[in-house]
Amino acid sequence: MAFFPFTYNPERSIEVNDVTNTYFKNNKEIAEKIETWAWIYHGLHDAIPTTMENLWSGHQFPFRESWEELQISCTLCQFGLYKQAMCSLRSVLELGLLSVYYNINDLGHETVKKWLASKNSNDANTPRFSDVWKILIAHPNIEKFQDKIDIKQRLMDLGYLHNYVHTKGQKFSNQIGLFKTNTQSFETIGLENWLVAFQEVILLVVTLHLLKYPTSMIDYDYSLKFGIDVPAFPHMRQGNLRKINDEFPEAIIKAIQKISDEDEEVKDFKEWIDSHEDMTAEDVENQIVNMDKREIERQGFVSYIRNQLALYRAKSVETLIPAVKDRVEKLEIWARKNNHYEDKFPNLHKKANNNI
Repeated sequence: MAFFPFTYNPERSIEVNDVTNTYFKNNKEIAEKIETWAWIYHGLHDAIPTTMENLWSGHQFPFRESWEELQISCTLCQFGLYKQAMCSLRSVLELGLLSVYYNINDLGHETVKKWLASKNSNDANTPRFSDVWKILIAHPNIEKFQDKIDIKQRLMDLGYLHNYVHTKGQKFSNQIGLFKTNTQSFETIGLENWLVAFQEVILLVVTLHLLKYPTSMIDYDYSLKFGIDVPAFPHMRQGNLRKINDEFPEAIIKAIQKISDEDEEVKDFKEWIDSHEDMTAEDVENQIVNMDKREIERQGFVSYIRNQLALYRAKSVETLIPAVKDRVEKLEIWARKNNHYEDKFPNLHKKANNNI
């Protein structure tokens, strides 16, 4: 085994993570705050529409990448790598802005191509904030919001995240301005500073998405009309929308809501939703059965039932709730009849079990 002359090492990261988790247990409101805001950001994927035209185009890539960066930032913070966690937050912000920038005219499937392909040309470079803002402010909803709340200034105020990337003195170094050891260590001030930036980045990126996709502000249970198969139009799940209303400043929520209520696209969208009849319980059950059949066709009933037991935290089919038990028993008969019973990827699942 090689010996590296490092004071920053994986073993120390694990030790700091244990201390961080203890801090979360003793300060549950902090852990819950991180969890809530992370779910808010995760929910943005519903706001970015997918159509037959942009399917597989990469138009959602900036957001997906920003979501991964957010997870990495949180992980680094838990390991006591606060400077690096701040650097990742800078990436979350930049990628989050690009998500709106490239899709501003609903042509993301075209405008994102050169950048996505990492072309070695000037027009494929990641645009600067000044260029991004020129495009964003040209959107009427963002312009209306800017007239009431200076979101541009708040974005610029987050410029201090660049200081962590370029190490602007001790405050923005691995020491984070403290007199500390030259290795990872749990620091309350490091976690608190990260949390402030974490929330502000999410607040601003989500706000811009809601302005670009104002139908996402409609508080509606779409399962009433579409069951489990809600189309990929821009929307926000009710639970996530409640989190936004609870956590975002009241002035920001009111401004976004007013813009959404006055938007003609939103008015037309509401009429279109209301034109659909409510689905019956039988309709929804048929949706679930058809979806489960597709899963069974892909991987076999043995794999499917394994997933179902894990999903419902049941030890056997007999311990499933009655409605689910009845469904899987009927599906087993169907699977055997159509030669879809056996696990179609046994080696893959065997390897996965060995790694647990």
